Amino acid sequence: MAKQEEQEPVEVPLHQLYPPVDLGAKGGSPTENQANMIAARNSPGWFLAIGVAAQSLAQRADQILLDYTREMVTVRYQIDGIWHQLDPRDRASGDAMLFCYKKLANLNPADRRSKQEGTFTAKFQKVDYIYTIISQGTPTGERVLLKIRTKKPTLERLEDLGMREKVRQRVKEVLDGDGGMSVFSAPPQGGFSTLWTCALNATDRFVRDFVSLEDKDKPEDEVINVTPHFFDTSKGESPGSLIPKLLLKEPDAFVVPEILNAESMNLLCEQASKDKRPVITRVQAKEVAEALMRMLMYKASPAEFAKAVKLVVNERMVRRLCPSCKQAYQPAPQLMQRLGIPPGRVQAFYREYQPPPPETLVDEKGNPLPPPPPCGDCHGLGYKGRIGIFEVCFVDDQVRKALVSSPTLDSVRQAVRQSGCRGLQEEGILLVAQGITSLTELQRALKQ
Repeated sequence: MAKQEEQEPVEVPLHQLYPPVDLGAKGGSPTENQANMIAARNSPGWFLAIGVAAQSLAQRADQILLDYTREMVTVRYQIDGIWHQLDPRDRASGDAMLFCYKKLANLNPADRRSKQEGTFTAKFQKVDYIYTIISQGTPTGERVLLKIRTKKPTLERLEDLGMREKVRQRVKEVLDGDGGMSVFSAPPQGGFSTLWTCALNATDRFVRDFVSLEDKDKPEDEVINVTPHFFDTSKGESPGSLIPKLLLKEPDAFVVPEILNAESMNLLCEQASKDKRPVITRVQAKEVAEALMRMLMYKASPAEFAKAVKLVVNERMVRRLCPSCKQAYQPAPQLMQRLGIPPGRVQAFYREYQPPPPETLVDEKGNPLPPPPPCGDCHGLGYKGRIGIFEVCFVDDQVRKALVSSPTLDSVRQAVRQSGCRGLQEEGILLVAQGITSLTELQRALKQ
């Protein structure tokens, strides 16, 4: 009997590999949205569009980057703060997919040069999402960024970020107290906006009147019971321009995303220290000492700032090891000593899943076996979710003295340590010892 020829495996369409996703048109009138929805559904790129959307949501991506060249489209997903390269798509199918996304957002699919921005909706496994699409022509084609967010964020409170309860209680005492300036900081891609939202959610804004001083060209996301007031930088305005008029309404606290200049800084320091109105602000920085130095760069009075500031928080986000596939290993005694972990305190460290060597993948007869499938929980990434590590400084006289006496980054850092503030590395090592994250992930995050 003739041996049957082996058939080529049939490639399953992307949209059939994941639970269904419902995409919705947004950005136009009801009539336009309905017409755009019909046009997208009738496009040859529809199934690829819903496939990429479903895949990105199933893998918990928060951004998709599409780079169009003459021949192909490169695809990358950002998952837990890390970009991952996917297989490229041919240009024709990529164009058809982009037609759908632009139609859903009420944009012009034919315009591949101008900057365009819009939104469309998605529903996946009973959760509502909003996709923001930003496209811009490039010398070789077009770059498209899709930002994905849920209508209800998963990280809303400091406890969601992983801040320890005792530290969290002390932070809240400062935020709910009379006066003082609190500064929240992180690197640009290190959870900066998330920390800011969680910090505001930790305040008692339901019983006190919080007002936010914002640039009208850079409005912040809405926070319940924080009333925004806007200044216009094109007219030479800054946060300080709003303060005299707002004081007539006697607000209880000021929220200032960006202070901008010395005038605003001096006025806010006066409110925080003399008038006992809490001031909450933020600055991009890699550590507490750098955050303090950046606040001094506003060229306001160092003495007034030193009197006003009560709290400085710096955060770095690290990925959590996937609990389903993380692997234990025995760290070398020299490593434990270098990390400051006493002998016998920790029995094992954990790392992301390492596939077995190919030579070990054989059956009892020595025949090669296929590699095990990737973990279904983390999709083979080894990590799932993120947690914050925090450097929290409750400003004391030692730190204040360093701020007014010819401060340098090193002198302020030394004063911060002497105040009892533990550094990011020390805090991160605790997460490594607990098996929450890996040593390599901590090292990556601290290099940001």
